[in-house]
Amino acid sequence: MAARVLTDRDLVLCIVQYQHGLPLEVRHVVALAAQVVITPCYTQTSICPSAYLSNIPPPYADLEYVQRMSYAGRMPNYALFLHDHYVAPALPLHLAIVAGNLRHVESLVTWQPAWVSPDAVALAAICGHLHILQYLATMPNGAPTTTAMDLAAMNGYLDVVEWLHGLSDGPGCTAKAMDGAAAYGHLDVVAFLHERRTEGCTTLALEAAIRNGYAPVADFLLSHRRSIAPLNSRLFIVEFYRIQRHRSAPGSNLLRTIQVLVTHNFTANLYKGVIHAAIESHGFDALQLLHESGIQRIDQNCLNTIIKTKDRASIEYTLHQVLVANDRWPLDSLGDSCCLWDLQEELPWAPWQPSKMHHDPQHWLSPFRAMDIAAALGDLPTVQLLHRLRLDCCSTNAMNHACARGHLDVAQWLHAHRAEGYTRDAMTFAAAEGHTEVIEWLHEALGMPCSEDVLANAAARGDLYMLAYLLTMPMLDEPAINGTGSSCTKFLPDGCVQYGSGSYAVDAAAANGHLEAVRLLQLHRASTDAMDRAALNGHLDVVTYLDAQRTEGCTNRAFEGAITGGHDAVLEFLIAHRASAITNCGELYVTAARRGQVATMAMLWAQLPWELTPVEAEKVVTLAALGNHVDMLQWLIDGKGMQHTNEALQGAERRGHARVVQLLSSRGRQVPSELSEIDFMFLM
Repeated sequence: MAARVLTDRDLVLCIVQYQHGLPLEVRHVVALAAQVVITPCYTQTSICPSAYLSNIPPPYADLEYVQRMSYAGRMPNYALFLHDHYVAPALPLHLAIVAGNLRHVESLVTWQPAWVSPDAVALAAICGHLHILQYLATMPNGAPTTTAMDLAAMNGYLDVVEWLHGLSDGPGCTAKAMDGAAAYGHLDVVAFLHERRTEGCTTLALEAAIRNGYAPVADFLLSHRRSIAPLNSRLFIVEFYRIQRHRSAPGSNLLRTIQVLVTHNFTANLYKGVIHAAIESHGFDALQLLHESGIQRIDQNCLNTIIKTKDRASIEYTLHQVLVANDRWPLDSLGDSCCLWDLQEELPWAPWQPSKMHHDPQHWLSPFRAMDIAAALGDLPTVQLLHRLRLDCCSTNAMNHACARGHLDVAQWLHAHRAEGYTRDAMTFAAAEGHTEVIEWLHEALGMPCSEDVLANAAARGDLYMLAYLLTMPMLDEPAINGTGSSCTKFLPDGCVQYGSGSYAVDAAAANGHLEAVRLLQLHRASTDAMDRAALNGHLDVVTYLDAQRTEGCTNRAFEGAITGGHDAVLEFLIAHRASAITNCGELYVTAARRGQVATMAMLWAQLPWELTPVEAEKVVTLAALGNHVDMLQWLIDGKGMQHTNEALQGAERRGHARVVQLLSSRGRQVPSELSEIDFMFLM
């Protein structure tokens, strides 16, 4: 009977609730937090964190707050109100706070009360978790702060703001509270702060509400806080407490916001970005309102923005205003329709540019390139209309960008009707974007030859059909390439084109693992960059082919790249067949230590034996320690008798690498450091 009682599951669970430690589900939170990777960041700017957090596991990775604060799979540590370069002991508590799980928060605080801090309070406030704020307020160091009230306000959590306001010894807030609430469209919070508190706001409140398109907030501020100064049209980024992605209210509408400003006669110095964003979002309605209310002159930037919308009504309205302002309206050739889109023939004018608009000719002094934009967008009717109006607004970019986007009809029309021509970039861009039909036309109709850049961009794509065609064309006589080439970006009205420049085609194909393209280019020049980059990217088949069929060979970078990429099979092949290319064997050991894979280091030790210098040996051990590579350290210390320095031990301690510290303290032997401060800084 006694045994049955003692083995009763419910009784055991009841008993362990009173033991010191963590419930199983909260231990799971700690284990999940341990999976988060902390990467130090040493860039010193206001928005750069001291570290980035990545590999955040579910369920925390799926939380709205985490997703909003993350970019490219990582989030700044300050978004979780953490600040250290290397460690985050309170991360389990902060994750539980973001999740709003009070039971987990209570267990973690009971276990580690020192984790309660103003940062934890701020995080609960920015997430709007009132129940957690109320619990933290009962703990030492968990009292509400002005930062908490500011953050709750600017993220639209009225219940939190009301609770903090109602505390008899409450922290209050700053003007940032209303500024932020206005910036992110939280009208209920703005109204509450206006009616119940005295901190007020700054001019940023109205400026940010306008720029973000929150018409009701702008209307409220203009109706109730008329003392706000006129708008400052400077460019700024809305940022509070280093965070730029606060929770925004729905319903942003720039057109309605501008209508509010017109109603209040408050349109002076309206930021140009708001004007152009309104036109892009609302088209003709926004354009007409802006122009007829005197807010926006029809200048070059305005016309460029309108052309990007491809909205026929807006384009006609804008061009009509340009013609009127320059005494070129009405047009006899239009007849009764007065519709510019009905214009079928070129006007009998010399090419011209607008010289006056609202008596301010300064608006047209910069280059006028409206046709370039229309061509890049493939908007042939607009290209034709601008041409028929004889507007001088075209350059070689028109055809270059049309080719980049594959708009063959536009390129053909420009060639037939315009004289600006094109440059070699036209074919390069077309190759980079995969437009074979454009390349065929450029060669067959215009006689354009192939260049190494064109061939390299096709090779980088692995486009065998395009490559086969290019190889039938005559090649430009170009000097040998000296260097590894570069990746370039060309910005177009609708985005950008990524293309390569200054690289051999064989090198580009090899780097991307396109073996058939490498074979097709067998008779073309290459460099050691081909095998170096193929090794870096782990393309063993390409490395094998280049070794057997070509003579360029490789450099030390091939070995370093294979190690860095974790491509042991490639490394083993290179050691067996290209060891003579190694110029710095010690650096390979250092690279392997940074990578942290014992198998890679063991391969080097067995197949590339090298007596490490004291500096190289210190780098190897220190990198293994700083990288938390426990298995690597144990292998080096136990198997190779290597020693560590106090700097390596201290670096591991700062990073919170407990197992490394334990290993070095118990089994490693310390030696004086041979590294300079600069050497150690580069290791970090």
